[in-house]
Amino acid sequence: MNRRKLFKLMPGAAAVLATGPAAWAQAADYPSKPVKVVVGVNAGGAADYFARIFAQKMTQATGQSFFVDNRPGAGGTLAADYVAKSAADGYTLLITAPTVMIVAPYLYKQLNFVPERDFAPIALLAGGPVVLVVNAQVPARSVAELIALAKQKPGELSFGSGGQGTNSHLSGELFASMTGTRLTHVPYKGDGQALTDLLGGQVQMMFTGYNLVEPHVKSGKLRLLGVTGDTRLAPLPDVPTVAEAGVKGFHSTGWIGLYAPRHAPAQAIQRLNAEWQKARRQPDVHAKFEAMGMGALSSDTPGQFAAFQKSEAARWSKIILDAGVKPE
Repeated sequence: MNRRKLFKLMPGAAAVLATGPAAWAQAADYPSKPVKVVVGVNAGGAADYFARIFAQKMTQATGQSFFVDNRPGAGGTLAADYVAKSAADGYTLLITAPTVMIVAPYLYKQLNFVPERDFAPIALLAGGPVVLVVNAQVPARSVAELIALAKQKPGELSFGSGGQGTNSHLSGELFASMTGTRLTHVPYKGDGQALTDLLGGQVQMMFTGYNLVEPHVKSGKLRLLGVTGDTRLAPLPDVPTVAEAGVKGFHSTGWIGLYAPRHAPAQAIQRLNAEWQKARRQPDVHAKFEAMGMGALSSDTPGQFAAFQKSEAARWSKIILDAGVKPE
C-alpha cells in the first residue's frame, strides 16, 4: 500500500446529511433512546477508560442512557466493522485509537470497512504525549545515554509495544529512525503485557502512557527518560521532552476519537460534539485527562477532528512504510 492509497482512506468532512422527513424528525429529538458506545478493547484499556467518561457525561447531559459495549479483537477492527455495519442513526458509536482509522490498512490484507467510506468523525475525545521509559537495569540515565548505548549495541536493545502499528510501536520506530539507531521491536497483545516484560527485563525500553508506568517509576523499577510531546507534562515538570533531550523535532502523541457510521444524521453528530465540548471543560473531566497526560489535544468541531486525523496520517505514513510493517 502506498501513500496515495493511505490518503484515500482518510476521513473527509464530518457527515452526510440524512434525507427525508422521517430522518430529520428522528434526528431533531436525538437521542430519544439508549445509545451504544462500542470500543475494541477489553474493560480497563485506554479507549475503554475514555469511553466510560464520555458515556457518563452524555447520559447526564441528554437524559438518555449511553452504555459501553466492549468488543475486543483483531486490533480493534472487529469493533469498527460492527459499527460500520450498524444503522446510521446515531445510536451506535465507535470510540477507537488511530491504530484502526490510520494504521489498520497497513496491518490487514483485507478489511471489511474503509474509514473514509464508512465513518463520520465526531470529536477528538482526548490526546497527548506518551513517555519513554527504560528498565532500571539499563545503563542509561538520559536520552543521550540511551542513544549512545543503542549505537554501541546495534539491535541488542529491544522495545516492547502494545502490538503492530500501535502508538507505542510507531513511537519506537520513529525514535530509531531519527536517532540512527537499530532497535528490536517486540510486539505484545496490549501495553500491559509489554510492561510486564519490561519490568522483568525481557525488553529494555518502551513508549507508553505515563499512567501505566507511574507506580513503577516511583518504586524505582523503571527510569523515566523523556516525554514525546512538544511540551513537558504538567505532572512531570522536571522530565524533558525527547526533543529537548537531543532528538530535535521528535513528536509523538496518542489519541482517542469518537465516530459514527458514515451517514449518521448531521444533527446527531452536532449534538454529540456540542455536548462533549461542554463535558471536556468540566473540572472533573479535565483533572482526569491531565492526570493521564491526555489533556493536550482536543477538537472543537467534527471538521477540525477530520482535518487533524488527515494530518496525522500524512505524518505517520512514512514511518509506517520505513518500518516495514507487513499486512497479515
